[in-house]
Amino acid sequence: MRARFALLVALVPFLVAAGGNRFRNEAMKVRGFEPPLGWESQPVGSYARLLAAWETKDGGRMTLVAQKVKDGTTAHSLVAESRPALERQKFRDLKTSPAPPAGDESDRLLVDAVVDDGHRFMRQLYAVAGNLAYVVTMVGPIGRAPQMRRDFDEAAASLTVGAAGDVQPNPRR
Repeated sequence: MRARFALLVALVPFLVAAGGNRFRNEAMKVRGFEPPLGWESQPVGSYARLLAAWETKDGGRMTLVAQKVKDGTTAHSLVAESRPALERQKFRDLKTSPAPPAGDESDRLLVDAVVDDGHRFMRQLYAVAGNLAYVVTMVGPIGRAPQMRRDFDEAAASLTVGAAGDVQPNPRR
């Protein structure tokens, strides 16, 4: 099951193509997520783990996926598991870095990569809270990477997950 999640995380940016409207999904304990201003919500179809998708006119795509995971799963272990699927999809120069803490108790890690022979970039946030894992993925043209990465970082900071009692207010709001 986790292997299928890793593959979905790798493929979702290509299956669907952010808006400023706050997104919530109580069933998957997403207490809040704010896509970047100017990004438009897209239909998600019937992809079970795909919660939401957005795109922008200049070729950027962002998705939010979630799935139940085993107790003890960490963001680091999910990244390690997803790496082979990402590499098969021609994501190159994969780099991980700590994600800024959020106003919740989730374990978080960032992944950056290039795709399409350096024509596009990818940035992901892996977050784990209890037995749920979340991945926010952005793919966009390399020429727009600096601005889109800033947009991604702001949106990622807005992701608040977990049981209602576990969530702390996001200090950036």
